[in-house]
Amino acid sequence: MPKYTKQIVVFIDILGFSNMLPDFEKEAMDNDSPEDELYHESPTLNRLLQIFQDSVRWIREKSCNHYLFSDNICVTIDYVVEETEQPTLFLEMLQLVNLLNYEFIREGYFIRGGVDAGWFLDSRDMAVGVPLVNAYRLESETAVHPRVIVSESFYSVILQMRNLGNFSSDEESVLDRLLVEEEGLRFINGYVHIQNFEDSAGKKDYLMMCHEKISAALNKYNGIAKVYAKYKWTAEKFDAFLEDYIQNQERYELAETWEEEELFAIRDLKIN
Repeated sequence: MPKYTKQIVVFIDILGFSNMLPDFEKEAMDNDSPEDELYHESPTLNRLLQIFQDSVRWIREKSCNHYLFSDNICVTIDYVVEETEQPTLFLEMLQLVNLLNYEFIREGYFIRGGVDAGWFLDSRDMAVGVPLVNAYRLESETAVHPRVIVSESFYSVILQMRNLGNFSSDEESVLDRLLVEEEGLRFINGYVHIQNFEDSAGKKDYLMMCHEKISAALNKYNGIAKVYAKYKWTAEKFDAFLEDYIQNQERYELAETWEEEELFAIRDLKIN
């Protein structure tokens, strides 16, 4: 029988997905198949589903369990292996969230979510436990903007591990960059994903992509106040990251990868 184990649980939602469903259906209905009148394909939805399929591959590489339903992704992993807590899994899950965030933004979609840790039961066909409820509530009630909130329980485990000296100095530094605290909430700094690009050209392409996708969302939802506010917030956080990156590059990069004039030129990518 399935048993409760200590797990990290991530719940992610794609913003605006339900509003896109009529468009996907219309695209499919307009895309007639000469072979079968009962078959209709939406290329736009298929591209989105491909991201889901790719995410499953990345998740499996981390030995995580996963559940996909509609526009939601739930990812879980035991953080106690052979009776020993694994601090690095907390870092890896945060970085996995950033990888998913990057892949969805590339296609013009933004994610919102929650992360919790605690006793959880999951198996091939069931997922039961307080951490899933907490992660879902963080996504649906607390996050509001395109961001992934970490719970107090999740953070308290990390804090306990830090107090015990379970993280290396490099891991401590990464944690300081990955987690942002604002107005009593902690959320993942998605733009730290820039570290995954080895040279300045790749990093600039990444920042340009973020600039373009956020700007496109602002233009798309201009006039829809409630939705526009979410992307206005996103633009403000992106601009703040650019300024912080320019002023404190050593916090984000282990080695110098920019010429000075290049580094200051990225200020032009600010949206506001």
